[in-house]
Amino acid sequence: MKKVALFAGLAALGAVPAIAQSPINFNARGLVVVSDADMAASALVDGKLLRDNTAKDLLTTIKFPVERGSKGIGSALVSNSVLASGKTLAVPATGTLAYVLDSRLRPEDGVNEYKDASAEFPAGEKLFVVDITNLAAPKAKFGFAVGKKPNAIDVNKNELILTTNDVGKELVFIEAGPDGKPARFLNLPAAIDTTSKIIDITWHPSGDFIAFTLDNSNEVGLYKVIREAGKLKNVEMVGKPIKVGTEPSFGRFSADGRHYFVLDTKSATPGKGAGDGEILVVNFSMDGAIEHKVAAQVPAGTNTGSFAISPDGSMLVTVNAGKSGAPWTEAGSGTGASLSLYKVTAATGALTKVADYPFEGIYPQSVAFDKDGSNIAVSVFEYLQYGTGNGGVEFWTVAKGDSPSLKKQGATISVGKGAHTLRVIP
Repeated sequence: MKKVALFAGLAALGAVPAIAQSPINFNARGLVVVSDADMAASALVDGKLLRDNTAKDLLTTIKFPVERGSKGIGSALVSNSVLASGKTLAVPATGTLAYVLDSRLRPEDGVNEYKDASAEFPAGEKLFVVDITNLAAPKAKFGFAVGKKPNAIDVNKNELILTTNDVGKELVFIEAGPDGKPARFLNLPAAIDTTSKIIDITWHPSGDFIAFTLDNSNEVGLYKVIREAGKLKNVEMVGKPIKVGTEPSFGRFSADGRHYFVLDTKSATPGKGAGDGEILVVNFSMDGAIEHKVAAQVPAGTNTGSFAISPDGSMLVTVNAGKSGAPWTEAGSGTGASLSLYKVTAATGALTKVADYPFEGIYPQSVAFDKDGSNIAVSVFEYLQYGTGNGGVEFWTVAKGDSPSLKKQGATISVGKGAHTLRVIP
């Protein structure tokens, strides 16, 4: 009783010592980040690569809680590319392996400029497997060919689904063994027009369906997974794909699988968007009895890279590059990056914008909630800094409830230049 009274008295006088907190809070075992060092972000706008030959493509692993210095942070040389979709990296829930698509290869020495970097970069074809069991020392294990310019990958337990630009082999299914090696490798019939290609793909939470995004026709559609003796055998189209804006790309299901959220960047070339994009909410007819439909839509930011949905489904956050990737000689270069926070109505999936949160950093592309939705992490490609540049991971604290908000945390984790996609290890 005396201790309680003493504590209460000290509290009233403001004399209770503050409990020290880490400048970075993130409730997860770890984060995995990939960095593309083959060009500056501004190359997406003007084609000038501004290559730093000392910088290499990296996969970085971060263990939480973080400590000062480099303890608990490791990296491995893994070729990767920002020129694919926002799904070039997949990490199963077990958190022991990471799968990285290499959509574009490093240009030959001496190549310093392209008219259109997105179109002219040499094509990659491999999927790399990295052992991330020890977050302080990830190990690149092996890579194998999956198809020309693989665009996107998603994982359901040990089942990988990915897309390529190979006509007739657009869909690739891989059942991975414990070591990441393909126990089964199937090319599945995409049943799409040859003038289109699948640029994004997403597992349904049940593992029974797969959603996809088509370029050119600007549609999203749904496959049903056909299994035999518990093993994926084939996919079949459910209903007809539907139009969703003008340049649909990245998509995610709500946690309950009832709604599919799709980003329409409104820009055919990454980084060159001039106006706001949109987030659309699609309700799929899972049995094909009625047509799929767009149930809601809301404005997003300019040059939005991707978005994340909170674990409880109540919030959605987009990460917007704005015009931060403009050449540094232009007025306003390096500025304009922001996060946009939305409330999500569970019954309908409708989005209500809460606020924008500007921050410093060039061409942020990926955002993720931690396992309980209390914090978010954001990748930053580079900063408006001369000398030896780096990418980074920034953190925000989430205030939940009827009036949610974000507050930037005080510290940043420095990672390889060109950081563009991150995934959480719960």
